[in-house]
Amino acid sequence: MFTRTIFGLIGGLALDFQTCPVRAESVVLSSVADTTLIETAPNNNLGGALIVNAGTTQTPLPPNRNRGLFRFDPMNQIPHGSRIMRVDFVVEVTGLPSAGFAESSFGLHRILKPWGEGDKASADPLHPGLGALATAGEATWIYRFAFTTNVWTIPGGAATNDYAPAISAETVVYGLGDSPYTFFSTARLVADVQAWVDDPAQNFGWMLVCKSEEVNFTARRFASREEAGREPHLDIEYVPPLRIDLITVTNRQLNLSFAAQANQTYAVEFRLSLSPSNNWSILTNFPAQPTATNLVASDPITDGQRFYRLRLP
Repeated sequence: MFTRTIFGLIGGLALDFQTCPVRAESVVLSSVADTTLIETAPNNNLGGALIVNAGTTQTPLPPNRNRGLFRFDPMNQIPHGSRIMRVDFVVEVTGLPSAGFAESSFGLHRILKPWGEGDKASADPLHPGLGALATAGEATWIYRFAFTTNVWTIPGGAATNDYAPAISAETVVYGLGDSPYTFFSTARLVADVQAWVDDPAQNFGWMLVCKSEEVNFTARRFASREEAGREPHLDIEYVPPLRIDLITVTNRQLNLSFAAQANQTYAVEFRLSLSPSNNWSILTNFPAQPTATNLVASDPITDGQRFYRLRLP
């Protein structure tokens, strides 16, 4: 339920409609944490490198998988109570396996538990994806937080326990020429960000997993947040929290105007006092409109006090 803005008013309620354009807000969020889980170096961290790896390398024998972790923080740029409408996840590929590459689809899975980004990078320029030995609190193939009791359920993370088995969004990744890659908005991607806006404590980001981990040469190097100007980012559209934008009085009639999105129902509720024992009652349900509009609730002023609120049913 989305509920915002309560006003103390007087009298009963009649309805009128006026139309005008209503636009969603947009924001670009860069990642605030990203790192790699490295199967071939299970005690290493890569949180301070210019790259995040995902996919399987050309190593002749396993283990050789990589999984990328990304987290974004919408809390400071998207008001609590906003409604998320669209989310695109954008990343740049900066490196491919040296012996060639196999195209593969990559999927984003919502992570269910916290993890530590770390600050390590490889000292070997020939093997930048190997990272360096983790210190306390950093994510590795084995640990969510190294040198603690916080391990992944199984090394590399387990579906259902550590990350959602359902893919929130996916795209096929080829070579450098098609970069940057966009994981276009889906209902699940929108739901993930909406959940983080509603409850920031549950924001653990996404795990980027290659869908063909059994195939060599699917590994890709993606630019990390340390790569200024190429960092992973989200393009988000959202509707700010509900509010009554304008209140006017004409000929003892009170008019309350609010912006409404297309195809969205709204409700006006009332109660006679703000006492917790006085429940809200339905006054009017606004049906969904085919286009964005301003809805105006007109209230003839009579004796007595009444409090109203606007909400999404």
